Amino acid sequence: MGFRPYLRMLRIHHTLFSLPFAYVGALMFGLSDWLDAIMIGVALFSARSVALLSNDLFDRDLDAFNPRTANRPLVTGEAKSLIAAVLILIFSLIFALSAFYFNWLAFLISFPIVLAEISYPFSKRIHCFPHFHLGAILGAVPLAGAIAVSNSVSNLPWGYAVALLMWVAGFDIMYAIQDIDMDSRLGVKSVPACFGREAALNLSLALHAGTVLLLIYTALNGPFSTISIVLTAALLGYEHYLARKGEYTRAFNMNLVVSLLLGFGLMIDLLPL
Repeated sequence: MGFRPYLRMLRIHHTLFSLPFAYVGALMFGLSDWLDAIMIGVALFSARSVALLSNDLFDRDLDAFNPRTANRPLVTGEAKSLIAAVLILIFSLIFALSAFYFNWLAFLISFPIVLAEISYPFSKRIHCFPHFHLGAILGAVPLAGAIAVSNSVSNLPWGYAVALLMWVAGFDIMYAIQDIDMDSRLGVKSVPACFGREAALNLSLALHAGTVLLLIYTALNGPFSTISIVLTAALLGYEHYLARKGEYTRAFNMNLVVSLLLGFGLMIDLLPL
């Protein structure tokens, strides 16, 4: 058994999914040191690990009833809850120390970020909008990158952060449609479970339209970001076409490409020449 189940739980591609957003925030404030760049990667990996492990640990009872998640290591017994909890503590400590490497302000905000990540699994038991909780966590990534480099909360890229929040909330609402019956049976709250499929699709579309408009207003910074926003708009449109046909997994997978566009497009424009 060993550590393979825990490596599966860490889902390394999730770090690659969000890492460019941290660099966008950092590059906006002049990131140029390679050690700083590496430490941003360490901080993001540890923070994402806390989020993923917490979600699997605290949702293991619900995951056991859902065929889509019933093969997760904590459900099958391949991984142990105690080890997962210890790993959460270790990665939380690594994240805090990585933040402390930059400055006291980054260190202080590391605590509410960890709290937000650990509390996310409980949000779906409390209210119908856990998608925005998830979106806020990713939206905080460029803000954290900016604070790490600038040691200030002035002129943070709030527009870009809110655009990311809306994008994540939009596709998470869409993805949750496939679990609508199971969530309703288990008492799990989500926009689809609370308001139905059509309302969920309409809200998701509105959020993604808002994402594109906000990106146009706040994130146009050169040719690569312009191209990335145009392609993002096209892919999100196709994503909603797939979702309306009931192909939720294919629609969700489009976001892997969108994440690269939204991260690397702006990041390349911000790289120092």
